[in-house]
Amino acid sequence: MARKLTPREVIARSYPSWDYAMADRLIAWLDHCGYEIAEKRQDIAATAVTSEDLQSQIVSTC
Repeated sequence: MARKLTPREVIARSYPSWDYAMADRLIAWLDHCGYEIAEKRQDIAATAVTSEDLQSQIVSTC
């Protein structure tokens, strides 16, 4: 079973030596700006996007 990381751990691991202080500052800044970290819902897990799906989303400007 895969280890589940907290949002704080995910952010911290992007910095050298898992900088938890920087992760805390970033989370506080996002919170101050009105953002919130939401848990990923299982029912909307990443799905493969086909070229037909992309074509249907393209708007022609010609």
